[in-house]
Amino acid sequence: MIIQILPEQCIACGLCHTYNPIFDYDVDGLVRFDAGVTELDLAPDASLVQAAKECPTRAIVVKEY
Repeated sequence: MIIQILPEQCIACGLCHTYNPIFDYDVDGLVRFDAGVTELDLAPDASLVQAAKECPTRAIVVKEY
């Protein structure tokens, strides 16, 4: 699955990190990945899908193959 973050839509609520620690935050509290990229290709993971569903601003996008 492809997971993409949209930091410009993030309101720094921190909810995504409660679902999966892959989500980190920059100095302003906005979502980011450790690698500094905005898109990752990962094995399917229900916690990532749930984080995307629960994000109040839709700053996380999941694209499943």
